[in-house]
Amino acid sequence: MRERVEHITLAELKDLFYRSRFNEVLKTLGDIEEGGEILSPEFALIRANTLFELHQVAESRTQLEYIQQTGDANDPQYLYASARLSYFDDQLLEAQGTFKKVTDLDCSQSLRFKGLLGVANTMCSLKDFEGIPEVLKELLAFEPIEQEDEKLSLLIFLGNYYLYEGENLVLAKDYFRKGMAAAATKSWTYFIVRSLIGLASVCEKDGQHAELTWTLSMLQVFIDSSQQFYLIHLVNKQFKQHFTVNAALEFDTANNRIFVNNRWIAFHEKPLLFRFLLMLHGNEMFVAKKQIATNLWPEEGYKPRIHDPRIFDIAKRARAMIEAYDKQPVVLLSGRLGYKLASI
Repeated sequence: MRERVEHITLAELKDLFYRSRFNEVLKTLGDIEEGGEILSPEFALIRANTLFELHQVAESRTQLEYIQQTGDANDPQYLYASARLSYFDDQLLEAQGTFKKVTDLDCSQSLRFKGLLGVANTMCSLKDFEGIPEVLKELLAFEPIEQEDEKLSLLIFLGNYYLYEGENLVLAKDYFRKGMAAAATKSWTYFIVRSLIGLASVCEKDGQHAELTWTLSMLQVFIDSSQQFYLIHLVNKQFKQHFTVNAALEFDTANNRIFVNNRWIAFHEKPLLFRFLLMLHGNEMFVAKKQIATNLWPEEGYKPRIHDPRIFDIAKRARAMIEAYDKQPVVLLSGRLGYKLASI
């Protein structure tokens, strides 16, 4: 494994990533390429993961193709990267099979550990809890685990396993707290936020409302809304009935355009979409479909069978314009109560 490319080590680049300084990671890698260096597969994998955290999924897939071109489709690094992207893209069965391929190949102990942990995480997400103890036995056989990021990943997995398996919420909370404490010593917000999401989920499941409120407040402190777009999606999806992490959003009504994701998006040819988003802007609560229909089609009485499909289509087209990755919305949220903008 090549540890150094142009004055930065693999460990230093990982540290930037785990501090959630994603824009700095991309700039560093761009500077390396501009200097004439070819990125190693390890560095290219970090770029792919960074792009995904920024919700630049198409660009992330391009990086995976680059890793494949520099090796082959059965290269453990490529397979692991591909499995990880499938996992976060909710292609769980595909991810599980690819993670398993990694563990079956002749690869480093670290990569085999990550592959097994990927298998365990997909089983947990699929609520396939029966086989996890056997995989967990294999994972614990790697102890003592030398890499700090691998230790933290295991702690957070154990927290999630006991959370979703549902038999021991006290143990789940303990693992999340251990993960948060260990990550805090290195200022690794990537793991701190994931630990806090786990703690908040335990509180919600256990009906601990006061502690849930406190934990969500802590989440707001640690999330950087200018960079951690995937994490914002996770938090808003899980806790949107309690609070949302806001995204920067600016409306220019004179020119029918919206500033989002660091760029102006013109809506002058899509006035209905602009009106839809504008009416949501400034509402802290979800706006009901009846209210949306009354605003958009004031001359018509609200008829769910007629207006709900229209509203769904408008929301879908609006998401495609304003979201970095519309499969995992950060700005335009939906729920059983209607729609809302997570905006400041």
